[in-house]
Amino acid sequence: MSLAYFEGEFRSPSSVCIPVTDMGLQRGVGVFDSLRTLGGKPLGLSLHLDRLEHSLKEAGIASPASRGEIEAVIREGIARMDQETSIRIYVTGGDRTEGGNFPAPRWFALFEPIHKPDRSVTSQGVALWPLPHERPLPLLKSINYMAAFVEKGHHPDAYEVLYCPNGEITEATSSNAFMVIDGKLVTAPLERVLSGITRTFVIELAREAGYRVEERCPRLDELTRAAEFFITGSVKEVVPVVKIGPTRIGDGKPGPVTRHMIQLLAGSLGRWVE
Repeated sequence: MSLAYFEGEFRSPSSVCIPVTDMGLQRGVGVFDSLRTLGGKPLGLSLHLDRLEHSLKEAGIASPASRGEIEAVIREGIARMDQETSIRIYVTGGDRTEGGNFPAPRWFALFEPIHKPDRSVTSQGVALWPLPHERPLPLLKSINYMAAFVEKGHHPDAYEVLYCPNGEITEATSSNAFMVIDGKLVTAPLERVLSGITRTFVIELAREAGYRVEERCPRLDELTRAAEFFITGSVKEVVPVVKIGPTRIGDGKPGPVTRHMIQLLAGSLGRWVE
């Protein structure tokens, strides 16, 4: 079962209609955030709402509802689903713009059963395809994923694309990226990428476990020396990467650090349930 919230009520997602005048349809103006449940409760809810507010501010989109109202919708939608749920909150630009700002946005939320990656993804690892540019508007969570989908269409074997402006690795389609090199976990700093919620969890757990974490952009020319590579996301959690473009990572299999982070995260997510 899937569920939507729009214009003050819960309804079937197929019944939700956005006018053709909305800037989200006409110009791709919109932001979103996505989270999931664990044990029927939202995971990292405060962090996700913080990020949504940041995205709205960066995009010049007015807040469509109070934080308390959005949180109440999220919690009621989860209760109505009665199963582990993936939640996405969308805010579009609405029908008008004023000096590059969007004062009358629309918003809706989607609630769907969680579909976690197949176990082979974790056991065998995945391939990414590098792109020579950064994600559009990298410091906010924009609805604009067109570049990633177009490129993945050209490289269907890739699990996601990997943004690599000027040879610097920033992030993947919907994931943060980590390289394991010289005994350290290296990941792009928040001045360059969106603040991934699972990224935050992984960095905290890695440091607690004694790993060194370096926040800088790893480089494509370091891939041949990298022992491991992985990506992180709310539903996918930690996914090993064994190939980037034509380059094999390490021995081409998920490595011990990645496997350890998979276990650490899986065993610790409960601390961020709200």
